[in-house]
Amino acid sequence: MRKKLLLTMVMILLLSGCVEKEVIDDVNLVVAVGFDLTENGKIRGSANVNTYMKDQPVTDYLMVSESKLSRDVLSEMQKQSPDPLVIGKLQIALFGEKLAKQGLSEIVDTLQRDASIGERLLLAVTRNDANNILEAEFATIGAAKYLTNLILHNKLSRDLPRTNLHLFLYQHYSEGQDPFLPILKKNEQTGSVEIDGLVLMDDKKVVGEIPNNKLLFFKVLTDQYTKGSHIVEVPDSEESAVVKSISSSRKLKVISTNPLKVKIDVKIEGFINEYTGKKITPKIKEQLAKAFEDQVEKESMALIQKFKELKIDPIGIGDELRSKIRTFNIKEWRERIPELAVDVHADVVISETGVID
Repeated sequence: MRKKLLLTMVMILLLSGCVEKEVIDDVNLVVAVGFDLTENGKIRGSANVNTYMKDQPVTDYLMVSESKLSRDVLSEMQKQSPDPLVIGKLQIALFGEKLAKQGLSEIVDTLQRDASIGERLLLAVTRNDANNILEAEFATIGAAKYLTNLILHNKLSRDLPRTNLHLFLYQHYSEGQDPFLPILKKNEQTGSVEIDGLVLMDDKKVVGEIPNNKLLFFKVLTDQYTKGSHIVEVPDSEESAVVKSISSSRKLKVISTNPLKVKIDVKIEGFINEYTGKKITPKIKEQLAKAFEDQVEKESMALIQKFKELKIDPIGIGDELRSKIRTFNIKEWRERIPELAVDVHADVVISETGVID
């Protein structure tokens, strides 16, 4: 028994000695990357690098290199770095607008093949070049933390739907749903970076956009909405109310297969946080709920019509049809998207909780 225990301990020591160790003071951590398409057709990579010095705050700087292949960009950057570049702490990857319109398959494939990169890596498309975003001033917080906080905050508390490398890969390779990514832009007046809508993709490239003021309706169709707020106008009146802490759920029902028709039921709940009038009566509350329902149905139908024209399915109707209809041919789905008939029904429940008279 003692011999077995001793042998086990020796094997553990030997195995642990084979693990490659990287001391944080001896490496440079890449925490954010950007990819752009140059005028000569090459890929320009920008890497935001964290450096750690003893008894000093973490600092970051930008490295830039070009290559014909995205997988060679980091190799070119290694030639500029005094210490090894490590991407195991990569938090966000940005894609320039021009590159995204050409296609992201090759670069995303490069990212997924690196075992050190986590599936929760955030992805975003940028107005103009991604390099321009990473060059912005982020004070002491640094580019990676600022940009990830910006996206996560708008996902958890506002209108941005969930996105990360894992979800993007599922949508990218699925025949029943197409990818979408947030857009980041640099405000030239303030120098800050902000959310500027959502890009819509087919199976290869960017084909359309959704502006900020339509994101709530897209999120209601694609994701469970939580928190956030929305201004609702009272019909035939100058009054309005702010509906806050919105939560939502979505159900899809197949009405017929020939012709292809589905019904989407959306349930939304929230409370009135602010009202411009004097007092909220049951009638006013009913009017607000009805106005919100009408707006959700109208805007949702407009978005779906846009998807049909672009022959894309970012809300995953194809995946649900495949799961509900045994004979459904997913291979033909993209060509059948324009013929799909959709009826959206919204049910809004509003509470007066939170209103101060």
